[in-house]
Amino acid sequence: MARLWSILIGYALGNLLGAMLLGRFVFHQDPTKVGSGNPGTANIGAVFGKKWGIITCLGDFLKTAVAMLLVANFFPGRVNLAYAGLGLILGHCFPILNKFKGGKGVAVAGLFALIYDFPAGIVTLLIALVLMIIMKNLTMPPLIFIFLFACYEMTKISEVGIILLVIGLIMVFKFRHDLRDFFAGKGKKVDVLYSIKKKLGIKVQ
Repeated sequence: MARLWSILIGYALGNLLGAMLLGRFVFHQDPTKVGSGNPGTANIGAVFGKKWGIITCLGDFLKTAVAMLLVANFFPGRVNLAYAGLGLILGHCFPILNKFKGGKGVAVAGLFALIYDFPAGIVTLLIALVLMIIMKNLTMPPLIFIFLFACYEMTKISEVGIILLVIGLIMVFKFRHDLRDFFAGKGKKVDVLYSIKKKLGIKVQ
């Protein structure tokens, strides 16, 4: 029963999409109908500016932290935290409040990993960051991160590893169009180092 409640708590809070709340109360536009159509950090940042992208991300971080805190207090246990993470991803990616049209879950998965197992989370996220810089791509690194994290946790608690693999498969489904473009050589290039240097005022060629 604790597992079910953990999923439900995660799902309920996962429904609160930062992008949709900003779209409704600040921009008065539907984020699913502008830019890439994805109600997430990247699209909000691209369409409305980086500041709003960051605010969107912080909103998704907040709901993740609250859900994990609630489950940790009412249903303590590593496995229950993992189920809360699954609920969060399901709620974020398939929110009933937004006709099941949600984001891709990258920010939610990232913070969940850090809360659940900080050392493993930070290592796998750093690997994803390095791959993002090398590949200049935003599709593969998040997926590699979640599957690396899942494989590691599988060696500790098999049930948690399976839950994380399910989370990874959900993210693969949400990234399916991006993956198709990536393997077709049409994926969007993002030069992270160039953006950082430009922001710091360092001359770039």
